[in-house]
Amino acid sequence: MSKILITSIGTGDIKKDSDSDYHETTYIIEDKMYTSTLTSEAIIKHYEINKVIFIGTSGSMWDNLYLKYGGEDEAYLDLLTNKKKDSSLKHQDLEPFLKQIDSYLDNNGSNCFIIDYNTSNKSDEIWNNFEMLLSIRDLIEDGDELYLDITHGFRYMPIINIFLLETLKALHSKSFSVNAILYGMFADKESEIINFKIFFDLLDWIKAINDFKRHADASHLSSLIKEDKEASNVLTQFSDALHLSNLHALWSFIKKVNEKLAKLQKTDNKIIKLLSGDIDLLAKRFDKEQQSDFQFELSKWLFEGQNYALSYILLYEAIITKSCELKGDLDCSSHDDREKAKKSLGDDKYGKFFYTKYSDSISKIRNTIVHQNKDRKDSTQQDIKRLERFLEKFENYFKIGQ
Repeated sequence: MSKILITSIGTGDIKKDSDSDYHETTYIIEDKMYTSTLTSEAIIKHYEINKVIFIGTSGSMWDNLYLKYGGEDEAYLDLLTNKKKDSSLKHQDLEPFLKQIDSYLDNNGSNCFIIDYNTSNKSDEIWNNFEMLLSIRDLIEDGDELYLDITHGFRYMPIINIFLLETLKALHSKSFSVNAILYGMFADKESEIINFKIFFDLLDWIKAINDFKRHADASHLSSLIKEDKEASNVLTQFSDALHLSNLHALWSFIKKVNEKLAKLQKTDNKIIKLLSGDIDLLAKRFDKEQQSDFQFELSKWLFEGQNYALSYILLYEAIITKSCELKGDLDCSSHDDREKAKKSLGDDKYGKFFYTKYSDSISKIRNTIVHQNKDRKDSTQQDIKRLERFLEKFENYFKIGQ
């Protein structure tokens, strides 16, 4: 496992007759102080970084970094300075620089990326740079910890680097963590290094909330709420029961979902506080007194999330459950009673959309889904449109008796 710092380097504050550099300041990280001209040097010391990935242009201050990290070869320093001035620096020119970085860190594996800048087509330039930086994934191993320093990144590079981390997480087959996204707030004497990771984490939370709201998948969300084991377990049970279409299990603990998730609004976690309202609204949506209403609401929700197969199955079961409830003497959890309830629908304005004997009925389409019949193989798009109409038509059916 390695602690890897990804840091962009610019040209420094260039003045006449002086080498490129940044102003010296005392950087503060978690109440500890480090005096340097570079945030990367302070970050390396504080987090005990053992690999660094430098990102810069051919005109960046590679010569200055070589000196800062202990380089002493004057001839090589002149080469870096001259190539920086005419922007002719290539990756192979940085091999001695990388050896010096490895020596400074007492570890091998650091690397450099020279990106294009000031080309005529900025859109192509940005994409080409991003595409090149994706090869950073080849430098990451299982269990690595990543730290991103966006302080000295010029122009659009801080934005690219943040999206780079998100893309690497999505594409990488290995497991790694992003531990900090750091920015040095420069001041003359003391400069605080701010950790913006909470906003990077927010992207994860937004995706997890959307997975839960749109696709009934609570696996990601429950892992993020792991600080509250009860709430996390309830979300996992909700998701698992839904995917197994275990409607009795779902309805039996929906009250517990509301109870446990209410705790999230009292947490100290800023992101949970920000997004708990969405979870709360979803839980309240399913908090129904009648089991048929609960099933029907789930069917509508699944349709909204484009889970059409499960939506059809739940609509079919919700209609039978409602029929049981309307009869009053039928147990909606009994198979025999549910069979009786199906037959009692009749051929009224609702029954004609339900029974198997009608070719485009809910039962016919549901059976095709459950039994994987091929007789509707050419009706997919039409059946999705029918599902939307069925949900609209049965809205009043579920209001009977209320």
